[in-house]
Amino acid sequence: MRFLVIPSLLALTACATASADQSECPLDYAAIKAEEMAIIDRGIQVYARVHPDERTEEQLGWVAAAFDLLSDRERPVDAADAAILERALELFSSEAAWNREDDRDCGPDGDLYSIFCALQQASIDVIGEYQHRRTALQEVRFIIGERSEGRDYAHRMQDYNNDPRTSFAEARSTMEAALNVVRERLEMQARCELPA
Repeated sequence: MRFLVIPSLLALTACATASADQSECPLDYAAIKAEEMAIIDRGIQVYARVHPDERTEEQLGWVAAAFDLLSDRERPVDAADAAILERALELFSSEAAWNREDDRDCGPDGDLYSIFCALQQASIDVIGEYQHRRTALQEVRFIIGERSEGRDYAHRMQDYNNDPRTSFAEARSTMEAALNVVRERLEMQARCELPA
């Protein structure tokens, strides 16, 4: 689906070749990931800033492309995605460190973390900034979505975190499960296989 929306990525993949003795993958997953993030950022900016009735056809295309990518469970990952999830798990280490009343306002010096704030702080710690729609964070959202099907959540991470039905073990395991997905995808990319 991703390559129907982003023809330049299809061209990048189709043109990637390697000599028989080359052991490294010729696919530039970093470039694919960067292009996807740029498309998402552009589409989300239009979505947030331009009233739906005032969007041009081009802007509507950007929004559609962004949301197609955000719903794609096969986006490329990198080592930073794994490191963010690992760091979030360090921060979200025990029930004593769990903020059960997340308001998505993450203080810089708190010792309590919600799912959202642990991921936000981990992102800052690992890459120097928070990227709301980074692949690692989207994987956590996908897992929460699966586990909370039928629940009416306005903000998946916040509402799942604050839901009295959610135990600490369940909250923590969303990041553990996402880390497993990211690690598996990194292995696939190392074998030069696009996620299937």
